[in-house]
Amino acid sequence: MFYGWIILAAVCAIYFLSMGTVFYGFSANMPEMIRGTGWSRAEASLGFSILLLVMGLSGLLAAFIIRRLGARWTMVIGGLIGTAGALGCYTMTSLWQYYFSIATVALGLALLGNVSGMQVLTRWFARRRALAIGLFMSMGGLGAFVAAPAVATLVQFTGNWRDAWLAMAMATLTGSAIAGAIVRNHPSDKKTFVDGIDPLSIPEISGVAHKARRVYQTAGSWHARDALRTWPFWIVVSVAAATVFGGVTFNSQSGYHLRDLGLSPVTAASAIGVFGLFAAMGSWLSGYMGDKFDPRFMLASGLAMQSVALILLINADSPALAFTLAAIFGGGNGMALAAAPALQANFYGPENYASLFSIHALCVTGSGTLAPLLAGAVYDKAGSYTWLLIAIAIVGLAPVALALRMRPPVALTGHAECADAQLPS
Repeated sequence: MFYGWIILAAVCAIYFLSMGTVFYGFSANMPEMIRGTGWSRAEASLGFSILLLVMGLSGLLAAFIIRRLGARWTMVIGGLIGTAGALGCYTMTSLWQYYFSIATVALGLALLGNVSGMQVLTRWFARRRALAIGLFMSMGGLGAFVAAPAVATLVQFTGNWRDAWLAMAMATLTGSAIAGAIVRNHPSDKKTFVDGIDPLSIPEISGVAHKARRVYQTAGSWHARDALRTWPFWIVVSVAAATVFGGVTFNSQSGYHLRDLGLSPVTAASAIGVFGLFAAMGSWLSGYMGDKFDPRFMLASGLAMQSVALILLINADSPALAFTLAAIFGGGNGMALAAAPALQANFYGPENYASLFSIHALCVTGSGTLAPLLAGAVYDKAGSYTWLLIAIAIVGLAPVALALRMRPPVALTGHAECADAQLPS
């Protein structure tokens, strides 16, 4: 069996344990932390912003370490750092300890999760790249489906919000162990090839006629500095940033919003879980379709679905309505977030992907960092989230139009490694 499928299973499990469990578990645990510590929503939400900001900034560090040590050891180190941060949150007694510990968690997640996992998958897969990335991204949503209600139930059962952080520490430590035992940086490490196919046996190389691919993939790998000069890179980033801004707003504030509308704490946490489940399904669908049809359509339609759901969420005062809108919102969020990295890998190739994705992550998480701060400020000023949700939905429509009109980047003159054929008709 092609070892790439084992690699895919390993990085999926790691992403489930790290981003899925820790990120969404933190969202579900925040209201209980506020109740137990007496902190305000603004003070607690700042921790969520710190988490996103440090994750974004640490992406550049992750790319640097990957170039020096490889993705495998980067993930191992990240898991150990994340474990230390979660244990810090378990023992914290003050705001400064909370902020420092959550920043440590964020550093660990950045090294353990997105950048390293994406680099590994783009090197192991080409023909099934969108599917691999879609399955990988879906694990965050699946983790949310399991972790958010599980964390809420755990805290309700034990009566101690600190126990949730102990469970998160165990999750990141397990992720570190999986990375060390299974992950390999390149197919050559297991004496195989990308997709498990010897390039000399591919029909187009041997001169045999073949069916043209519908989905554009560059024949080489762009230099990062050249890719950053192209509009498609920044269009994809803008769509992902708008998607993450809305997603972070939902995950950091929907627990409060739904409780304010009269729903129970477990129902509010379960809505986050429904969001996660359908985000996983949206990511999987985006990956499955993205190897057959242009991923930009999934990118645009996903953000559009999310924008519509945000408007309707304003009056989601029943469990059925809350779960339905969480499902629509999650499906769109998952589709867009899985399509974005697949598009950039297709446009610019695998060799410098860690550097490009770290810049992508920095911009996107920078957008997400503002979300809980702005949401908390709007609520404190207006007493509701109504106008914020409307504004996010309206602003999200502009990147949708840009994504639909986007075309593959044009190679720069004098850079043969960037040259490629045009998108097949």
